[in-house]
Amino acid sequence: MKLLIISAAVLALVGCSTVKRGEGEIEPIRNQKLSTSFNQDTIKIETDCVWYKPWKSDCEIVSITSSGSATTNGNSNNNRMTALTRAQMKALANVAHFMNEEVGSNKVSNTIAKNIEKASDRVKSRTTTGEAVSMSDTEAEKDTNYSILENSNDTAHSLAENIRVNAQARLRGFYPVKQEVTGNQEVTVTIRWDKNSDSTAAQLRKKFGSN
Repeated sequence: MKLLIISAAVLALVGCSTVKRGEGEIEPIRNQKLSTSFNQDTIKIETDCVWYKPWKSDCEIVSITSSGSATTNGNSNNNRMTALTRAQMKALANVAHFMNEEVGSNKVSNTIAKNIEKASDRVKSRTTTGEAVSMSDTEAEKDTNYSILENSNDTAHSLAENIRVNAQARLRGFYPVKQEVTGNQEVTVTIRWDKNSDSTAAQLRKKFGSN
């Protein structure tokens, strides 16, 4: 089995080496791959646990680190500063969604039906009222009497699904610790909360009368 796999790999490499793309030629869309060189939004929580019983522990949150990424849509200073602000807001939103997230889903189905019927009757006869009706075999074979009924149906179905995700939290003591360019037009901001920053924020709120 190993020999077969290696042989297939060699043939694949040979086949790829014989295909060359001309200068200025654009790769077809069906052969393009989505870029994987991006930095995903992440959140990391560090805890300190003390085992005071074999079956129970007391854990304390030491720090929270959250990262958010945003595209710049350009290379100007204004785009960069806007993207850094958006990335920091996304990093804060990650923490809020982790703490408390409300999810709502709504589905609506609509059916629109249109029906049209048209009837047309046509009778041909060479007789007049009161006369005896006579018809030969040749005349009977002719298409002299007919009735047409047309029925047209037009039905459309539509389904709309809305998913709402809402998170709301009051975050205090978070501060940015890193701002970096992680892609061609992408920036990432990392924020952090720890016991020292929380204590400092609490002292400032107490000193300046902020709730």
